[in-house]
Amino acid sequence: MTLANAAPAPVIPEASPFGVAWGYLYGQAGVKPRPYVCGVRDLGGGFSRVILFWDQIEPEKGRFNWSDLDAYVGELQNPDEGFVTLYSASKWATRVPAIMMPATPAKNPEDYHRFVFETVSRYRGRVRYWGNDAEPTNPAFWAGSVDEFVDQLRIFHRAVKAADPDALVVLGGCDGLFVPPGLKTPTGEPVPPMPHQDVALGFFEHVLREGADAFDVFDLRLYLSPETIVPRVDYIRERMRANGYEKPIIGGEYGGPSFYEFPENWPYLHIVQQWSVKPDEDGNPAVDPKLGRAVAELYEKMPTLAPQTRMFMWGCAPELEAKYRRIQSRTLVMQNLFALSAGIRRSLYWQYSPATNERDDIMGLMFGKFGLMVNDGEEMKPTLTAEAFKRMTTVLAGVQKVVRVPTPERASIHLFEVDRGARGSAFVVWEQRDRFTGEDAPGVEFGWPTMWTSARAVDALGEAQRVAVEKGRVTLRVGVTPIYVVRE
Repeated sequence: MTLANAAPAPVIPEASPFGVAWGYLYGQAGVKPRPYVCGVRDLGGGFSRVILFWDQIEPEKGRFNWSDLDAYVGELQNPDEGFVTLYSASKWATRVPAIMMPATPAKNPEDYHRFVFETVSRYRGRVRYWGNDAEPTNPAFWAGSVDEFVDQLRIFHRAVKAADPDALVVLGGCDGLFVPPGLKTPTGEPVPPMPHQDVALGFFEHVLREGADAFDVFDLRLYLSPETIVPRVDYIRERMRANGYEKPIIGGEYGGPSFYEFPENWPYLHIVQQWSVKPDEDGNPAVDPKLGRAVAELYEKMPTLAPQTRMFMWGCAPELEAKYRRIQSRTLVMQNLFALSAGIRRSLYWQYSPATNERDDIMGLMFGKFGLMVNDGEEMKPTLTAEAFKRMTTVLAGVQKVVRVPTPERASIHLFEVDRGARGSAFVVWEQRDRFTGEDAPGVEFGWPTMWTSARAVDALGEAQRVAVEKGRVTLRVGVTPIYVVRE
């Protein structure tokens, strides 16, 4: 497809760019739907996402169960708040019988078209964003070929547009686990690629070329180092332009820190590399029990493990739990500033819901503490991270544009100017340091020119910071925790 015959890029409505996804299970596998969109609004967000499975909505051909999706859509106040991902997993309709994963091609394309059409038709005008599957380069999530993925994407697109022409089709999420070729560190050294990233990038190169007319929005996950977000976004935009078009990009998931971001946890990489899901005869996910034993063995020797490992584990020392939440709170602020500066206008923190994993589940070790909420009896209680999220959305409310301000005098400093429209400008500043030990060192004095006569500052964790405005310059001490600076 060339630029001459490419459809014009859809316009994403302006709203709060901050969102939160519920999590992986919403009404499936015994996890009951719980109200949450109102909670996202309370945190200052304007975007939400749930995942539902073909088997969940149409357990038998022609028999639909709308209760779970009705519960979600019933919370939405406008369609731009809503994003539904439909996984192609079914005990009766897909190549591999499964209730959740892996997604596979439909046995009968007409059944898939009808399922998508009926679902989107029911919620016409009430949900703006519809996604097909997710992270298809991971065989645990998509067990078909790249050509089959494109073929089914085309069916999905036709069905969505026939049911609701105003809906937007979101291309099933790219996991974002790659280093753009040629990326270098600030000192000019090449950044090594992620393992097997060539295969994943080749997959999406094919999809962007062959499926260009079958989606409206690209979903790029924003995990990994926040400093790599801008080059990763730029890389995807460049690949679209190379195929003659450019479409909006959203950050369908972000969060952190994740288990394998720390070198201390690389010795356990073999555990996740062996992770796969092969449904049993009833279509339920069946994970190799060896993986559970491998995680259990980590718990058996927990006192001897590095703190960078222990902080991801249930029952770690309170000081390590608190440290993890501080790192997590800093990370989400950094990810949003880089994403906004890259032109990402919609992003979703992963995840809102408390973890549902068992202790010895490798996914629990990797993502079990990502939730903004934890269970407190029958209720959900916000974490320190949830408080940091709300603090961020409060300061940045009304954001129109974010620009990275050069700091040649100290390259390790990240300074962003936030245009908040009628609310005026704000600045966010921090120093890039080791994510685990960086908080141990004192802040460094840093400043920049200003027309302000006074300012106030608070950091991402809610601690007030001393700031001086003298002789046309803002000055404060900057450390690893992002600091919000606004005119007083």
